Amino acid sequence: MIKRIRGVTFSTRVSSQFENTMIHAARGIFNHLLPDVHIFTDHKAGPQAGNSPGYGISLVAETTSGCFISANTAVSYARAEDGGMEDEKGELMPPEDVGEQIASVLLQEIEQGGVVDTTHQGLLFLLCALCPQDVSKIRVGKLIPHGIEVLKLIRDFLGVKFVIKPDPSTGTVILKCVGSGLKNLSRKSS
Repeated sequence: MIKRIRGVTFSTRVSSQFENTMIHAARGIFNHLLPDVHIFTDHKAGPQAGNSPGYGISLVAETTSGCFISANTAVSYARAEDGGMEDEKGELMPPEDVGEQIASVLLQEIEQGGVVDTTHQGLLFLLCALCPQDVSKIRVGKLIPHGIEVLKLIRDFLGVKFVIKPDPSTGTVILKCVGSGLKNLSRKSS
């Protein structure tokens, strides 16, 4: 169960109203499901805004069990060296569409279940493989190709193999491993 959603919108070299539009669109979806939604703004103008116009939003949902599920997006003009002409500027995705899209992405991540979102699966697997020589057990949603590649690299470089067991009742995947017990040799021991 989700107990709160927090987020931040950001924009540079565009109207600050873009951020309010993204917040309104995202909250329009979340407010039907959850009352505790706070999305903050961070608008940069002038020299601190840099040279590229753009905007985006980052959202984090906190579960009642203490897990954090996130979703992020950013929209900007293509740079001239990316193949476009310098005088030619494409259309940016409207901020309302960005807000609705990222809210939908976050809800999809929540629906998949697990203790982290799909973009952070690889990091979680690596942390489990590097932990002390004890059993780590984690639950993730659907395994993504990046997560599978990280599991292969962990097997090849650290020699840690994960036992992967699907849980059909929840539609999630449970992974177990024994950590490699890697020590930080540069850390002082007391």
